[in-house]
Amino acid sequence: MKTVAIYLAAGTSRRMGTDKRSLFLNGVSLGSMALKNALLSQLDHIFVITRKGDSLNWLSAFFFLYPMSNKWSQVECEQASKGQGHSIQCGLKRAVEHEADAVIILLADQPFVTTDIINTLIDSYQREHHYSFIAADNQHLPMPPILFSNQCFPVLHQLKGDQGARYVIRERILNTGKMINFQDPLLFYDVDTVEDYTLLLNKFGE
Repeated sequence: MKTVAIYLAAGTSRRMGTDKRSLFLNGVSLGSMALKNALLSQLDHIFVITRKGDSLNWLSAFFFLYPMSNKWSQVECEQASKGQGHSIQCGLKRAVEHEADAVIILLADQPFVTTDIINTLIDSYQREHHYSFIAADNQHLPMPPILFSNQCFPVLHQLKGDQGARYVIRERILNTGKMINFQDPLLFYDVDTVEDYTLLLNKFGE
């Protein structure tokens, strides 16, 4: 089965006040951390969703080297400013063209998603592909990263505004999937504010 990722990197970093994707932790930009692990995973391809005109200067040089450069592609989403739902739809269109059996929604501001976590979602779906989704479990709530089977694609196509992957599960398909507790307290740490970034530097910075 072919599994691709939709890597959501089209946010405005409004609460941070600067492009958080370009902030560094131990020599790697925050926007590059989860993407690097995705590249090293079993994913067949990663669609990096950005706003139109994004120069990708927040990405580390690693991503432009062969053969890694063949495993991802940029998708400029003209409607990204209207909310996450539109970014997901842009990625989903490419996933369908790629004849994907499943997609994994990844967030650029979730830097501690590991290769093992991504591979666990893929392996679980390959063993139990009757599930419509497989999500990370955060206190009994589904959270990204989330794998959606292609049976969910029509529902994802209906997303509007800031409706994201969790909205689809909560409103439409909650009882048709599976959640995995990865027991990693850092998994759901997202960097939205200067305070979040400062805490990160104090705890993990060199």
